[in-house]
Formats: sequence, structure tokens, C-alpha cells
Amino acid sequence: MELRQLQLFVAAAEEGSITAAARRMNLTQPAMSRQIKALEEELEVELFTRGAHSVTLTPAGKLLVSEGGKLLERAARVVKQVRAEAAGEPLRIGFSPSLAGPLLGLALERFSQLHPRVRVELSDSSSAEMREGLAQGRFDVVVTVPWEGDAQAVRWETIRRHPIQLAVPAGHPFAKRKKVAVAELDGERLLLFSRTDYPEYWQSVSRFFRQHGIDAKVAGEFDGVTSLGAAVQAGLGIALMAAGSHLDRMAVVRLEPEPEPVCVAAGLPAGKETSPVTGVFVGELRGAAAEAGQDAVPR
Repeated sequence: MELRQLQLFVAAAEEGSITAAARRMNLTQPAMSRQIKALEEELEVELFTRGAHSVTLTPAGKLLVSEGGKLLERAARVVKQVRAEAAGEPLRIGFSPSLAGPLLGLALERFSQLHPRVRVELSDSSSAEMREGLAQGRFDVVVTVPWEGDAQAVRWETIRRHPIQLAVPAGHPFAKRKKVAVAELDGERLLLFSRTDYPEYWQSVSRFFRQHGIDAKVAGEFDGVTSLGAAVQAGLGIALMAAGSHLDRMAVVRLEPEPEPVCVAAGLPAGKETSPVTGVFVGELRGAAAEAGQDAVPR
């Protein structure tokens, strides 16, 4: 028994007329009659005693009106609950603005067109905060540099690989150069992301310096791209930043040889089924990365 047939039957019972019920349900009278007849054939009972211009419920019809009405009310409540759940369903995202920020705008714009009722919650977070938030279920997905040591807890899906470039103040001698040899960094004042908040970045930069015998003089550690960029703009030193983290009043120069590109990935709880909306969001991140440059990881 289909809910639509039950709705049409109840409408006819309430109106006492097939013709009137058809107008109410925006159907033709023959279509209404066919639906009710199909319901009677399926149940193998007569639901109405038909007159010239009206219908009267049979005992079976009276029972179906009573019990069917309850079923329709229950179905209506389920629909409301499902819609309410969709409207209130959150997508909780932790992200690193220095890397994921440029991709999020386009990805979220497209995602919201597909899931307009999903409530997106964005959290600008350090690596430590994202690690803890994902482990404790406060984030559905994080977008950052994959961290080491949590292979059993986090499943990573690569989104993009960003080249690492040198950011210098506009008035620095390197600012007018197209590229700078790594050896020339020896003795320069270096500004880096915090080793506490961004351990993966710190380890990568430290490894790069060791490989090339650079005596790094760390002049400051910063908790985000805004504060690090401001320090570079103020002339406090130079910094290694992911390509795309461009700010005013500073120049971005290639290093030779180039450091290994930094990987940006979506981190998902391992061993837990990814919700459909989270899966769609990760797909939109991939699409945004593909449009941003050739170093994006293809779908």
C-alpha cells in the first residue's frame, strides 16, 4: 500500500466525493478513481459504497480511515524529523589557514549549493588543536599537513602539494631576485611557524636546513600565517611559506634547490564511516585544488 494512495483515499473519505477530492489533490476525477480502485484491489476489499454524486465508507473503509490517518500522521512526523536533522546537521572542519585557507572558499561555495541545509562550522586551528579535535570527535574532517604517528587513528586523503617559497620584506636585497640559492640563507634572521603549533612544518624546515648545512638563526616563532606575514612585512626577518600565502608589502622568491613541496590533505577518523556530506566536501576540496594549479592531486 503506497502512502500516496492512502492520502487520496483519506481525502475522498473526508470530502465524501471523488470529484471534490480530485480537485483538492490536484488530480483529474478518472485518475483519482483509478488510484482508489487500485488500493481496493490490493487490499481485496471495497472501501466505498458509491452513489451517483457521493461515496460512503464501508466498515473496512472506516477502519482504514482511522488507522490510515495515524499512519499518515506518523509519516509526516518522520519527514519533518528528517528535514530538521538535515537542517541542523553540522559539518565541523578544522583547518590550517596558511595552507587550506585559499581552497576553502571555492570548495564551501560549491558544497553549500549541494547541501544548503548543512551547518558548516569552521575552526582556524593549530596542528595540535586539530589532532585533539579529530580524536575527540569535535571535528569531522581536518585540512592540514598530515602529521606523523597517528596512522591507526587518521586516514589522510591528499588534496594538494604546495611548493615552499621564500617570503621577504619588500625592501630586502632578495626582493628583486627571481631565485635565491639556499646557501645564501646562512646567517639570515628566520621567522617560522611555531614548533609547538606546527610541528610538521618545523620538522620539514629543520630537515631542509640540515641537508644543506644552513646555520638557521630563528628570530621568531608564530602561531599563524597572519602573524608570520606581519613580522615579515615589518622587516623582522624572512620566512619559508607555502606558495599562495601572499600578503602585501612582501616579495615571494624561489629557492634553489627547492624544498620538498608541503602536502595538504584531508584528515578523517580512521575506522569510522565517512558521512556522505563529508565525502562531498572532500570532493569539492579536490576540485578547488585542481583549479588552483597543476600541482593539485587529480580526482
